[in-house]
Amino acid sequence: MAKTPQTETVVHSSLGLLALCNSIQEMEVCSILELGPIRNSNIEFWARFSPSIFVADLRSSLPLPVSHSEEGEFIEPDWGHLLSLPEGSSYNVILAWDLFNYMEISAVSSLIRYLHGYCKPDALLFALIFDQKQMPEKITVYRVVDESHLAYEYSGTEMQPCLRHQPRALIGAMSNFSPFESYRLKNGMVEYVYAYEGEARRALP
Repeated sequence: MAKTPQTETVVHSSLGLLALCNSIQEMEVCSILELGPIRNSNIEFWARFSPSIFVADLRSSLPLPVSHSEEGEFIEPDWGHLLSLPEGSSYNVILAWDLFNYMEISAVSSLIRYLHGYCKPDALLFALIFDQKQMPEKITVYRVVDESHLAYEYSGTEMQPCLRHQPRALIGAMSNFSPFESYRLKNGMVEYVYAYEGEARRALP
């Protein structure tokens, strides 16, 4: 019988999460787009801010079926199918966690352009970027412990090369978003809170 993979949990301080929570507290209302998996403890944590939460769980669709044309041009993934966001919805906060680390920068850029149509003015996006040679092969699940601590739940010990998206490349990919806060952690992660600078919302059918 195959053994069930053991999950290792490590708790780290999170200045990015703290900055995000402080900003949420200043919002009159808050709608959250969760791109990670459902975690009841996380939903219970965000409930203190009386938000509406939509869980898209892009994590379960990775690695993306990224493809290129015969000319080498990047072909956009079908984000509508992958995310299934409710028609006409918009969000104050987008939780990307470490998903960008497992996506080519062209796919990150494509996703951000798609999300423009679902961002409220001054929306915030929270992302954790690896800045080291190796990263976990399986995507980490993040559990909110409190406003300044995250539990990293690792589901395996295998590692793989890290894409190491650099700040300049991320700025290029994060169109209409600008870095609001960034924090380099001792564990080799950089936490970013990006702020949406806004644009006219796309026409919805």
